Amino acid sequence: MAAIDVGQNSDFPMIFDQNGIRTDMLKSHWKTIARIERFADNAIIIAMFFLSYALRNPLIDFARAAGVKAAAVPLSLAPIEDYLVVLAFAIPVYNVVLSGLGAYRSMRLSSAATLIRITSFASAIAFLCLAALLFLLKLDLSRSLIGLFCAFCAVGLFVERHFVLWVLRLFRLRGKNFRNVLIAGTGEQALRLVHEITSRPELGVRVIGLVALALDDAVEGQGIGELDRRANARSGTARRTGDTGTRGVVPIEIVADPTTFEDALKRYATDEVLFTDVNKHFAQIEDLCQICADEGVGVSLAADFFSLEILKSDLSYFGDVPLIHYSRVPADGLSIFLKRVVDALVSMVLIVVLSPLLAVIATWIRFESKGPVFFRQERVGLNGRRFTLLKFRSMVSDAESILPKLQKYNEMTGPVFKMTNDPRITRVGRFLRRYSLDELPQLWNVFRGDMSLVGPRPPLPSEVSHYLRKQRRRLSMRPGMTCTWQINGRNDIPDFEQWAKMDLDYIDNWSLTRDFALLMQTIPAVFRGTGAR
Repeated sequence: MAAIDVGQNSDFPMIFDQNGIRTDMLKSHWKTIARIERFADNAIIIAMFFLSYALRNPLIDFARAAGVKAAAVPLSLAPIEDYLVVLAFAIPVYNVVLSGLGAYRSMRLSSAATLIRITSFASAIAFLCLAALLFLLKLDLSRSLIGLFCAFCAVGLFVERHFVLWVLRLFRLRGKNFRNVLIAGTGEQALRLVHEITSRPELGVRVIGLVALALDDAVEGQGIGELDRRANARSGTARRTGDTGTRGVVPIEIVADPTTFEDALKRYATDEVLFTDVNKHFAQIEDLCQICADEGVGVSLAADFFSLEILKSDLSYFGDVPLIHYSRVPADGLSIFLKRVVDALVSMVLIVVLSPLLAVIATWIRFESKGPVFFRQERVGLNGRRFTLLKFRSMVSDAESILPKLQKYNEMTGPVFKMTNDPRITRVGRFLRRYSLDELPQLWNVFRGDMSLVGPRPPLPSEVSHYLRKQRRRLSMRPGMTCTWQINGRNDIPDFEQWAKMDLDYIDNWSLTRDFALLMQTIPAVFRGTGAR
């Protein structure tokens, strides 16, 4: 469910999120806290820079005394002035990455594990960016100091955020830092919101009561239990919240109707009014919104206007006209930009680091069988864009012409072809496929922007032509070298429908931290060679 905000100082500008409860409804002054956090983050980054410079040599001495052989690195460090370029580059990198990871949004629902993922992933990206900077500028600076600096930043940023979260929750335990909300409506949509808010006190939102939008529903003092039973009777469903449907939920009553709404705003300390059943009572809601605007009370509209399985919503303006965008694909431009930056940096570094291995594989293929070293094939990328995918050739040179004769041996359901002991695969190709080494040239596709490190595997145009409509959503994200299918057995999963569901789950729940986790899980999966053919 998305919620639309109607502000008091404009012609109903709208802000909404995917959870049905506005972010700024949860924390009206979070922007102030976010500014303080940005300042604190930068202060911590600077402090960790000087701390890592001061402790680098003592820590190496300690490691050597403990018999750690890996600590055999030079103790001498260049003057700290030479390292200021690292600090100057790290500050904007951390600011951009932390913003992309949502570190400056409300933390009411954040756990310690979430904070650890955000700060550690931000430090990992910062380390990659700093390593790339040293490589490109040919700077002879201590890599161990850079690693120590990023590690200290991860710890410092986590401690800071955990402390802020502890302070905010302490305030809520003392009855402070809450938002008082009236929910307008008495239908199923309103009841869902009441149950959601009252069952999650960590949101810091109090429901004052309900406002009946129709006079025939306006029985002031009527409880949520009766409304719940009426809604269940209409829908033929039963809630699993207790024997009565309301056990464990704070009693909520109807406190106003359209004729007493303005008095209710004055009678109760109301921070926000959340309107539901917008389609059914649109004209009525418009009048009540104007009352809220005149009273200086914030307004949100529940905007799940259609019965669609839409997970994300966004807002833009075309001239003076506000447009609501619904989508099931990631719409966070900054996070997508960071994903692309990481793709470009990591692929560039890996191409350079793995170049000796790439040369050895290319030579092996050349001597083992006739034909080109690389296999080039047209694939379908982001939103149907065509591109040429690169792989090390692992089959005989005329493999494509032989494929029609082998279709009867296909072991996959759906539009894809997979076969155990495919006769087209060469001896060297079987080894390369087992450990996914034939995929390494796709790092060039990632660097060019045709692919990503993580994403659904790029399909053939012939496969896409047989997609069901819901399966075409696999094309809504840039294809990748690895994804959930690869780490869960690859070809051991013969059902394409299950494969597609894995990819769609990845798209629906995408985040930078999930990408990082999938990359880490891919490494052991590749070494095991599970499901490779």
